[in-house]
Amino acid sequence: MECDGSAFMVDAMTKFYHTVRVSGWFHRPGDALSRVELLDEGLLACVSEVGLAHGGVASLGPDKGFAVQALRQRDDGGPAGRLRFHTKGGWCGEASLAALGEERAEGAATGGMMHRFIAAVEAIPGARLLDIGGRARSGLDRRRQFHIGEYVVLDILPGSNVDVVGDAHALAGLFPPDSFDAILSVSVFEHLLMPWTVVTQMNAVLKPGGIALVFTHQTVGMHDLPWDFWRFSDTAWDGLFNPHTGFEIVERALDRAQHVIPIMWTPDKEGAERAAGFEGSAVLVRKTGPCRLTWPLRPADITATTYPAGELPPG
Repeated sequence: MECDGSAFMVDAMTKFYHTVRVSGWFHRPGDALSRVELLDEGLLACVSEVGLAHGGVASLGPDKGFAVQALRQRDDGGPAGRLRFHTKGGWCGEASLAALGEERAEGAATGGMMHRFIAAVEAIPGARLLDIGGRARSGLDRRRQFHIGEYVVLDILPGSNVDVVGDAHALAGLFPPDSFDAILSVSVFEHLLMPWTVVTQMNAVLKPGGIALVFTHQTVGMHDLPWDFWRFSDTAWDGLFNPHTGFEIVERALDRAQHVIPIMWTPDKEGAERAAGFEGSAVLVRKTGPCRLTWPLRPADITATTYPAGELPPG
């Protein structure tokens, strides 16, 4: 963000119970930060640090980083209020945390992948897309983002926008071979007991040259138990999408960094808050040929449990 000759950006905006911590970088030619304040109602205390090392903007000069940490009276809502910057030269400026957060979110890598995927699918005349696990359990029906020939939603459970109820581990038994131009799957792969089987099934129903975008998680809390099985780094995708399964990886990304800290601190976890995981892990792939592998097992051969029903949206 730019303001009156100054440039600054927030890298992290974290809420932990009553505590809020915001960090980022600040640059004003010929000047330097002397103090940063968090302006918000109900603050009990606020501590700021300036002149911190920040490798991301080293080209602008050394020690452009800042951090501010505040203790609030209430544990409600996320970070709010405004940041106020003071420089040694006497300049003072403000920006809302909401605006700074929105600016930072615009650079999310997986969001850009989705936009490119939509454009690529819409460029295919009469495109037919399969959405694996696209039930609108949170009221989000992604078919509204596409203007294509046919959008088919498959889910393990029925729902208002579900076209086919079935298991992604058995796509070839639900759809003819080479019947889709594209496949989309959002926040599903972590719930697949055998994702490698689903990859072979995706190959079976994708047309030659067809594309698929898979979005899941690398670091996120356990949910929808007992069917929460996996987390995926950006390099994990090579084990699933490769020449043996009939795919090539076009693009991959991690974004939305997460703090990873123990609930019970021990001395060996000193500095654990400096480690990071990523909520989003995504991969864009293209079918290059038939899958050369088979895996005959189905979930029912291994477990008697089923995916939890959860809550369906109204209607």
